[in-house]
Amino acid sequence: MPERLRIESDIEQLPAAEWQRLASGHPALRLELLKALAATARTVLPLRIFMLEDESGIAAAALCETVASNETNSALDALLFGRAAAAATRLGASSRPTLLFRTPVGTESAVVVRPADSAEQRRILSRLLDAIELHAAQQRLGIAFIGVLEDDSLLGNVLAAHHFLATDIHPHARLLIEWTDFDGYVEHLRGFSQNSARNARRERIRNHRSGVSIRHLPCTAADAEALYRLARDHYRHKNGVDPQFEPEFLPRLATLLGDEFLLFEALREGRRVGMLGAVRSGSVGWMAWYGTELIDRPNDFTYANLVFYHPAEVATRLGLKTLLYGTHALDAKRRRGCQIQRSRLFYRPHRPLTRFVAGAYFFLHRAWFRRKIR
Repeated sequence: MPERLRIESDIEQLPAAEWQRLASGHPALRLELLKALAATARTVLPLRIFMLEDESGIAAAALCETVASNETNSALDALLFGRAAAAATRLGASSRPTLLFRTPVGTESAVVVRPADSAEQRRILSRLLDAIELHAAQQRLGIAFIGVLEDDSLLGNVLAAHHFLATDIHPHARLLIEWTDFDGYVEHLRGFSQNSARNARRERIRNHRSGVSIRHLPCTAADAEALYRLARDHYRHKNGVDPQFEPEFLPRLATLLGDEFLLFEALREGRRVGMLGAVRSGSVGWMAWYGTELIDRPNDFTYANLVFYHPAEVATRLGLKTLLYGTHALDAKRRRGCQIQRSRLFYRPHRPLTRFVAGAYFFLHRAWFRRKIR
């Protein structure tokens, strides 16, 4: 069978076993997560899955949302223009309408390709892009890929060969596990910062002396619901709005994932004061949801211990080699041993004239952003 493009908007129609093999190592693309989000999102998720298929099944896939011309908010405009996004729209500089390729939660790349040698993977990805570009041209849509990390040079090179504009966006933090216990983790910290190593031991001791204990929980729907409440309150406190999914999301996800949903809790004098939820895919763990009590919080480093020190200690026992930590508070994550990876946005406007103007703006945006994060 020759290669052909298949576009699917119903998550339930994806071939489960085949998708899971393709997306292994990409927790934010797990089929269980996509199903839970589709079932519990506060608004309908306009998801489309572009799949290049051949006689062996899915050769490559890319997940996107369609951002229409009349959308009130655009994640791409927010990345490109920041607080000036509304003004840019009024001036006719909006990127809409666009096919926006990213994971539904977070800002990671949403492109996967079957294992093969690099030349074959490059050919497959190029064929997928050819098909996406043809579809976008027919629908008069721009195309954007968000969160292409620096170590994904294959995808980055293919997008560059297809003449996509590129700029930098918020970097990602990840912790590569190269130890078996907390002492080994401290030695890892000492390799680049004596202060970080000393602080890790000091903050751990202070947390224990404050009566806090942290443990990995067998995941239940009831505990996932407790995580949702804490994470929701934390999200409200930080952002002033509720999360994009309903309260049933995390319990449903926990039920679908079972032991692949990792749940940790912090107890102070026997009372739950914080929780962390992670999604595992292969040896990769995505530290996705954190929640804590918001009233009368003592400065006992519960956050650092729950989110960094305890996972770093038990990761090897849980079969994890990489922990993904997202794009926020990068200095704090760097001090806890995380690598900070450059992340890029690739964009191709629909109209040639727009591309000329956007090229100049992307040049300025790259220079500004690199100066900002220096």
